[in-house]
Amino acid sequence: MHMEASTNEVFRALADTFSFSEQEHFFELICEQLTEILAVDHVLLARVKPDELVAKTIAFYSKGQHHGEIEYSLTGTPCATIHEQNACLYNGGVAEQFPNDEMLVDIGVESYIGFPLLNRQGKKLGLIALMHNQKIANPELAIEVLRVAGSFLATEMQRREHERKIADIAFTDLVSGLPNRISFIHRVDAAIEKAQLTQQTLSVLMINIRRFKEVNDTYNHAVGDALLKAVGQRLVEYVDKNSCVARFSSDEFGILLPQTNAAQLPQAIENVKSAFFEPVQVDSRTFSVQVLVGAANYSALDRQQIAHGISSDGLLQRASIALEHARSAATQSRIYDVSMSEALLTEQHMLERLQLAIANETLLLYYQPQFDIDTGKLRGAEALCRWYDEELGWVSPMLFIPLAEERGLIHELGDWVMRKAVHQLHDWLPNYHGYLSVNISARQFDDPYMADYLIEQTRSLPKGRLVVELTESIMMGKSVQALRQFQRISEHGISIAVDDFGTGFSSLAYLTQFPISMLKIDRSFVQNLAAGAHEYTIAATIIAMAKALNLSTVAEGVETAEQEKMLANLGCNRTQGFLRGKPVAAEEFAARWFT
Repeated sequence: MHMEASTNEVFRALADTFSFSEQEHFFELICEQLTEILAVDHVLLARVKPDELVAKTIAFYSKGQHHGEIEYSLTGTPCATIHEQNACLYNGGVAEQFPNDEMLVDIGVESYIGFPLLNRQGKKLGLIALMHNQKIANPELAIEVLRVAGSFLATEMQRREHERKIADIAFTDLVSGLPNRISFIHRVDAAIEKAQLTQQTLSVLMINIRRFKEVNDTYNHAVGDALLKAVGQRLVEYVDKNSCVARFSSDEFGILLPQTNAAQLPQAIENVKSAFFEPVQVDSRTFSVQVLVGAANYSALDRQQIAHGISSDGLLQRASIALEHARSAATQSRIYDVSMSEALLTEQHMLERLQLAIANETLLLYYQPQFDIDTGKLRGAEALCRWYDEELGWVSPMLFIPLAEERGLIHELGDWVMRKAVHQLHDWLPNYHGYLSVNISARQFDDPYMADYLIEQTRSLPKGRLVVELTESIMMGKSVQALRQFQRISEHGISIAVDDFGTGFSSLAYLTQFPISMLKIDRSFVQNLAAGAHEYTIAATIIAMAKALNLSTVAEGVETAEQEKMLANLGCNRTQGFLRGKPVAAEEFAARWFT
């Protein structure tokens, strides 16, 4: 716009520029427009640091070009003379008056008009300056324009600063000071977009602090928060400046590694692990931190990833799946591969089918007999859950029972087994004189009302006819609660057997404290039973100990006559295994062994 432009045209053009204030590069745009409408060579917009004579440019347009961020001292410059209320004007000879201002000299400035940018409290936020390599033709108009523009720019700067603070709160984890999950997702999305444009790769790590909950429980959440902050800082120190470390949740962190390909990923994981070779210091406490690491890679050249249109959510999901696999890996780290997703889908499908089977009561109970080792007479049976699914076929209990425990279905499954077993025992009672064993999981015994449940379920049965089989971990893990529950069910005529004895935390202490009546020798000792072998010694010790404590013994997994003979010589009371009888349905069990 030419110098002779009318005042109305100048302010109309300024108003038009204000309409673009929502644009990201508005400050650059207004500096460029001011050079045109006021016919000057340079316009500078800067933020002034509070209590410091330092300015940092927000936008700087000079001789038709935008320039990057510049930080400079205000001392010895005309900018230092801008007061908090009035403009300063040097219309000619400004470089001579401020010879130490290198910028004025370098760009040949002759005239300078500066105006302060004030916040609502009247404190200086920054400044806007017009500079011209000749005298300014209409300095009065220029000052009025800067007055209007300055007021608008100050408001816009405060608005953006307010938005930035809100964004900081929204996108920053307040405990660690790191980006949070939302921020991390945005950064991963941007990295994927860049990788697609440049045909590059990137990787994501998901890190979990092992046993972090114990820190909160042992000390307090303030100590836990301090440890999280220290762990975050340690991770930042061990990745390069182009990477991004974020905190996801209480004990999980994420790391974005731009331009890290699949071949480089193992070393990147080792770098993260090495960050915790040295303990972490939190105030006067020292913590030995162990981490689990799950990793996933994105490549713009991977046709499968391109075909599926993988996003940040998909990449993080893969890293999360890998992290879950890392929990059971000796290396405590895993890199995602497609088989993990396939296994997860298979597991999820199995879970859904199991939920349906429990709801529709289409599971089966089979019964395996237990015989007196000396007389060969039937003494009892164990109820074993079996599952045939129309889609999956026969599913091993080694698969679906752990799945039920992991996914929270074990109470529903256990309830069905108990009800079915008790009902079957009622049907057998006129012709069956033995006991029936039912397995109870540790998770079921987490219920403080488990004893009440068992007593109610078996109220109509004769005493001594139902045996509950429990693992050693139940007794060792929650001894006080378990002891009370065991005493109650024992008083109501329910016998207690320790299943898989010898494979867990065997202890004479709990054997004497708890009302146990039976020990079941684990099949691993029976299968390798041979005179002189370690398994033989263990089996002999268990049987001798049981005799001393007046407990009966049942050997599981007896498959040969030789095994049975050796167990008989050791003084074992009963056997259970394929030698005498496989698990069968209730009707077949009654037909074969009721006499």
